[in-house]
Amino acid sequence: MAGTTRLLAVAGLAGALLVPAIGAPASGRSGASLAAPLATSPELTETSRLADRRSLVVGDRAYAMSTADTLYPAAGWHIRGEMGGIWTPPIKLVDGVWFRLAGKWLGDPDGARATSTTVGWGYTRTSFAPVNQVAVTRTDFVPDGTRATLIGLTLTSPQPRTVPVALDAHSELMAAYPWGWTEPDAGTFNLQDTGAYDQGALLFRETGTPPVDNASFHDWAALVAGSSQPRSHQLGPDHRGPQDPAVVCPADGPAPETCDDGAFGKGTGGQLRWQVKLVRNQPTTLWFAVAGSDKGVPAARRELAKALADPAAALAQKVESRLQIATNTQVDLPGDPLLDKSIEWSKQNLADSVQEAHDLQLRPVKEGREYPAPTGTLAKARWLGAGWPDYPWLFGTDGEYTAFASVAMGQFADIKAHLRALRDVSVIVNGDSGKVVHEVMPEGSIYYGTLDSAGNTDETSKFPSAVALIWRWTGDDGFRDDLYDFTVRNMHFVVEQLDDDGDGWPEGLGNVERAGMGEEKLD
Repeated sequence: MAGTTRLLAVAGLAGALLVPAIGAPASGRSGASLAAPLATSPELTETSRLADRRSLVVGDRAYAMSTADTLYPAAGWHIRGEMGGIWTPPIKLVDGVWFRLAGKWLGDPDGARATSTTVGWGYTRTSFAPVNQVAVTRTDFVPDGTRATLIGLTLTSPQPRTVPVALDAHSELMAAYPWGWTEPDAGTFNLQDTGAYDQGALLFRETGTPPVDNASFHDWAALVAGSSQPRSHQLGPDHRGPQDPAVVCPADGPAPETCDDGAFGKGTGGQLRWQVKLVRNQPTTLWFAVAGSDKGVPAARRELAKALADPAAALAQKVESRLQIATNTQVDLPGDPLLDKSIEWSKQNLADSVQEAHDLQLRPVKEGREYPAPTGTLAKARWLGAGWPDYPWLFGTDGEYTAFASVAMGQFADIKAHLRALRDVSVIVNGDSGKVVHEVMPEGSIYYGTLDSAGNTDETSKFPSAVALIWRWTGDDGFRDDLYDFTVRNMHFVVEQLDDDGDGWPEGLGNVERAGMGEEKLD
């Protein structure tokens, strides 16, 4: 991590809308019937500097990051310019999705500019300048347990009319590791995407074996579709909405103030088009999904079907789960209402950190210098991501500190899973030594924290206290007993391996990860 600050954007939710159900006639036109209002939660709205604000919506199997105006500038530095967009760990799916209404791109300052962003507990809602008197909002959320993101466009017209709607998508099927400067680097490992139109959806694929020792064959797929059949489509190398032609960031060195893509990208694009019939003063919501899998096209299709089965119900379920999280603990600070409110939002921020990946191929990459064959595999890992866009994966110290917030907010299950994931990875790569790993990627690469890494005084020494903290708050003897032997080995490792001078102060890098603190650090 090299001491870089990690920032976590708060995902959110939208207010009540009347959402008609959308049919799927073959003509590409959509019919509608009035449905019940959507559930709501507390909200925060901002109208200024939307292009400078990150917007993040998160589920445990996928997440999407844009700016608050619904555009997708290049973001992040681990793989320069590629850390935003839509991901389902351990892979990225697309750089973004953009919408055009009656010839104007939503979010484009020269088209239908974004006027406000509203965040709440589980999703975001963006409002735009009217297009030919048609009011339009965009709702984004990620249902838990699904490798997909959902987007709802709600259109309201003062008179009956039919309007053209288009969706642009630009793929970037890419692994979360390797990074831009590692050996191998992201440019070598990343293969060219292909695009096709298939069963009413844009289908993007990356298949093959990277030209890297110890790399294996992969078949990654992303699908972009709406809840109704499109009227027409187009394929091509671009399709970034108003961000075409793209400004591409160089792989390193000085970069423009704003880029639209990174030098490591090998994606392609496509567009879907509809004709949408609007009834006078009746809000009409069109649902769209981006779904994918690192297990091939059939698995991606299942995720897409699950996402589009009933988006409104999925949103209601998401909101209900977040409302329940808010009730786990109660804080009443009449003398400081702002702090009171910040705690309520922090509960949601913590819930937005949960991530999960399956079939991790565990390989110590020695700070990016090697790419060996996997040491072992882990069927499933669930954790609290350290921050977006550049640190959404599994860390030792971050999770151990987050244990304090987790127990205070009554969010016990995910911090237990985080510590178990650390234990499981550590045992596979470090054996019975008791040493806890530092940083683990969602596909299984251990960047730092194996026995070959220099001693770190944090992860291993803090692990037993984190387990004890969770046990004291929960009374979960099963959790305590499950991790007890490992915590004993942690303490033996610190005392026997990290304290050469025997003064009771272990030597190691510490949490700050910077020279100049002395060899024995307390932080």
